[in-house]
Amino acid sequence: MNLRERLRRQPPPGPGAASAGRALPADWPLAVRAGAESVVLGWGLVVLPILALYLASSSRDAAAALSLGGVLRTGTGIWSLGFGGAMGAGTGEYGTLSLPLLGLTLLQVWLTRASVRRARLSGPAAGAITVGAAAVTSLVIVAATHPAASRTWTAGMGVTVLTAAVTAWSLQRSGRGWQAAAEWQERRPEWLGVALRVTRELAVVLVVLAGATALLGLIVGAGRVSRLHDVLAGGGLAATAGLTLLQLGWLPTAVVWALSWLAGPGFVMGTGSVFSPTRVLAGAVPGLPLLGGLPTAALGAEGAFLPFLIALAAAAVAWRWRTALRGLPLRQTAAVTVTVALALAGGVLLACLAASGQVGPGRMADVGPRSGFVAAIVALMVLVGVGLVAVLPHPRTRALTSRGVQATTAATSAAADSARERLKTRTGKR
Repeated sequence: MNLRERLRRQPPPGPGAASAGRALPADWPLAVRAGAESVVLGWGLVVLPILALYLASSSRDAAAALSLGGVLRTGTGIWSLGFGGAMGAGTGEYGTLSLPLLGLTLLQVWLTRASVRRARLSGPAAGAITVGAAAVTSLVIVAATHPAASRTWTAGMGVTVLTAAVTAWSLQRSGRGWQAAAEWQERRPEWLGVALRVTRELAVVLVVLAGATALLGLIVGAGRVSRLHDVLAGGGLAATAGLTLLQLGWLPTAVVWALSWLAGPGFVMGTGSVFSPTRVLAGAVPGLPLLGGLPTAALGAEGAFLPFLIALAAAAVAWRWRTALRGLPLRQTAAVTVTVALALAGGVLLACLAASGQVGPGRMADVGPRSGFVAAIVALMVLVGVGLVAVLPHPRTRALTSRGVQATTAATSAAADSARERLKTRTGKR
């Protein structure tokens, strides 16, 4: 009998338990388990491979056992990189490593969603308990295995915010969330629902486009990637496995960089460097195989047209929703266009900021996309793409244009007639 069945078979509470029943939902043990297990699983999936690789590379198991604390602290430091943490001190020889492992962030989202779905939380009160359990668990992990000269306390904050967002979304989607939010969703304007659907679909298209760009870069730089991998791994199976897992964590970060390159402004890999379609200024970079896919030269004048791929993607998505867009009044269609552009620009800005950090001392303290410029270009391209399909061909736009043309034609004809009359009058007087 599992925990859920035991909770269902519990006898009803007596009169004395009324106040306690109002304070805690009946499924609070499931809520606690959902929050704790998601954090422990996410942390364990980082620490256990590190421990296994350390044991595999050590010739003395006793020495490895004595270093168990060091392995756990290293694992916690790497785990914190997925939630805004940092390893090392800026004054040290190797500087600070704070470039986010967005792969770990996405892994934690998936684990939290799976745990919340399995728990089938009864409502917002149970969701709050889940968030609290996740926060306490992450703080205990950080307090017990905190690496020296590192910033891991942000992991507790990051995990808490992430768990709260995923839990709220899961509850609302399952119909067990906040009644006020559900009522607002039913009463929301039609144009806002269309804007949200277009935004969601276009976001997926941009992720696919950025992923294809990153993959193309790795294919073009496959030789450099292979050489860097051989130098670091040295042919060892354990080193190869560890290096591969580490780079998988940075792969979503590289996808964000690819989107910033596609948008035009590009990204920097150290102070004074820039990687964009029209300009490449490269300096010394870390020897991570994944960085072998960095562009080595600009595309030339053709690279200036690359951002218009985003406009084409926006136009293609808007074309799929053209019936709904043109069925709205012109003002609402314009509102949809502006809302989609601003929402995607905000999402891209947050993604670029999340994909920025430090990978060492000195000039390596500045690594990541040129966030503000990238968000502005994405907003402009989306505005152009959606506007060309939704606003310009709108029936109201055509009607207004037709009226304007007719009014202009009439005014021109009247002016011409007036000019002819004046000319005839002058000729008659002569």
